[in-house]
Amino acid sequence: MKHPYTYKHWLVALLLLGSVGCNPFAPSLDPNGLAGINLLGDPTNIEGYFQFFQNAYELRDTSLYAQLFTSDFVFTYYDFEQGQEISWDRATELNISYNLFQAVQQINLDWNFYNQLDSTATEAFVIRNFNLTIVENEETAFTGSGRAKFWLRRQQAGLPWKAYKWFDDSDF
Repeated sequence: MKHPYTYKHWLVALLLLGSVGCNPFAPSLDPNGLAGINLLGDPTNIEGYFQFFQNAYELRDTSLYAQLFTSDFVFTYYDFEQGQEISWDRATELNISYNLFQAVQQINLDWNFYNQLDSTATEAFVIRNFNLTIVENEETAFTGSGRAKFWLRRQQAGLPWKAYKWFDDSDF
C-alpha cells in the first residue's frame, strides 16, 4: 500500500514551518520581559511599599524586610502588662523578625484600609489596619488584628520609601 503523502508533500510542509520560524505553542519573546515590573511591590509608591512589606513578611525573608527601614529606624509598641511603651532599633527589629521567620511555618499578612494617609514628595505618615496570622506548626496558630502607624521618608521623589518609625497598635 502506497502512503498518501509523498516526499514532496513533506518537503513543502517543512519549508512552510521553517519559513514561519516559530513554535505555535510558545508565546512571543518580549526582550524587556518583566524588567519594568517589581512583582514583590514597588516601594517607590506607598501602596507598593505595603505590598513589598507584605511579601517580605509572608516570604519570611529578612534580606527583603531589611530594605523597608532606614538606619535610624525605631519600632514601638505599648506593653499593657508593664503599662509603658517599649521601643527598639532597626538591628533589634531585624533580629526579632529573623527569629520569628525561622520559627514558624507560615505568615499571612493582610493590609486593610487606610485610616490616615498624609504625604509630601519625601515624607509620609500612614495609619493602616491589618490582619496577621502566624502558623507556628500544625496545631498552633496565632491570629490578630490591629493598626500600624508608619512614618516614611525618602531622599527624593521616585526613590523607595523607608520607614523610620513604626508604632504597632495591635492585639498580639
